[in-house]
Formats: sequence, structure tokens, C-alpha cells
Amino acid sequence: MKKGEICSGDRWPLGSGCAWWWCVAVFVAVALCACAAPSPTTSATPVEQSTSTSVEAVTSTAPISAPGRFVEVPAASGPVIDGVLGWGEWDDAFLDTMSDGSSVFSIHDGETLYVAVETDGIGAVNLALATEEEIWILHSSAALGSARYVPSGADWELVHGFSWCCRSSTDDADRKSLLADEGWQANIGFEGDEGVVEFEVELTWHGAALAVSFITGTGTEAFWPVDLSSAAQEQLVGARQSGVDFRLDEWLVFVPLGE
Repeated sequence: MKKGEICSGDRWPLGSGCAWWWCVAVFVAVALCACAAPSPTTSATPVEQSTSTSVEAVTSTAPISAPGRFVEVPAASGPVIDGVLGWGEWDDAFLDTMSDGSSVFSIHDGETLYVAVETDGIGAVNLALATEEEIWILHSSAALGSARYVPSGADWELVHGFSWCCRSSTDDADRKSLLADEGWQANIGFEGDEGVVEFEVELTWHGAALAVSFITGTGTEAFWPVDLSSAAQEQLVGARQSGVDFRLDEWLVFVPLGE
């Protein structure tokens, strides 16, 4: 996020109806008062991208035409979405680092994709997921919200703008409703360990392209994949209305490990 109003129309918000400094102040206050135990050290190791799988074999099953940039996601039991990297939950995950050294984990349980982002600070995490039919931006900070784009000629048009929900860290009824209505949920920044956001994604992910951004209230930004161009990075931190030419060839295609 750049300097200025976090709640303005052209930036991803840390929450609605507030300036960025208010959101960060609340986060810091909650963090100082929280008594949550520190995150356990996971034993997850990176899963090497397969050298025996051809680019053609991967892209032939993927909705997104990508030049062989892909992640093979290991299978494991789904974690509890509580903002805590529970002991053993992510041990078998694919693990990679963001541009600032933050960690991105991913596993699947045969149907659902799970992604966790572990950072050193507090802020907003955006998980972007794209198929040929739609692009979703899944946002977690002081609240949850999403944006959805569909193809419009050579570009993408916003058809579902952000509306904010799920502000409670103790009542998950709204999150269950979000999962039923939109096919995803996540913990908010008030819940769990500071800097940890876990996503549960029931949207079509096999063969989808994904990217992640992390933004703090002071304007610090981090991205995954780490080699995104400046244009691709900017698309992950601004709420464009229409005519967006997402740089999907720079994102990474997710496929189940072994397929």
C-alpha cells in the first residue's frame, strides 16, 4: 500500500471505513495484548519442480496458458484455519519464499487447496487465483473480502467488488457462510499468531495460476513469485475496475504433485 488512504478505491484496504494508520494501530494493540504461543517451527521443505514433466504436459491440463512455470502441490490432511501453523499441519507442504523472505506454504487434500503465508509483520495478504474463466483476489486483513474478474476482450473486467465481512476472531459463522457462498475462507489478522494467514480454497485450483502479495500499513510490499515484474506487482496491490491486462504468464500454475 502506498501512502494515503488505505480505504481509497484504488488500493487494497486493510479494512473498510478506516485509514491505514487506524488499522495498524488496532493490529499492534491486539498483538501486544495477545498471549498466543509462538508458531512452531515446521519441518516443511521445498518440493522441487519436476524436471521430468514437460511444459506441454503441464499446460495441456491447465486452464491458464503458462510457459511452464508451475508448482506441484503435495497432498496432506487439511489444516485448521485459525492463523496458527499447528504442529505437523504444514510439514509436507510446498514451501517457498516471498520477495521479503516471508514464507508461502501450499498443500491439498484431494479437493481443496490450502495456502498459508507467514510474515514478520502485520498487514494485508492477497491471494490471487486465475483460470481462463475468472480471476479471484482473496483478501485477508482486519476483514475478509474478494474481487472477481471475468474476461472482457483482451482484458479483464471487475464484476464482483469488495464487500467486507468476517471481522470477528471468535465467531466463525460469517467465515462458514463465505466458504459456502464464494468457495473460500481465511483467518483475519486478529486471529492466531501475528503475521500468519491461512486460506482454504474450494474454487477451481488444479491448473489455475496463483500469485501472492503482502502489504503493510507503512507501505512495505512483498510478492510471490519473487520475480514478478513491477507491472505484475502493481496489479496485485490496486483495485482496478476494468480493462486490466493481468500478467498471468508471470504467475505460477498449481498442479497436484505426481500428476
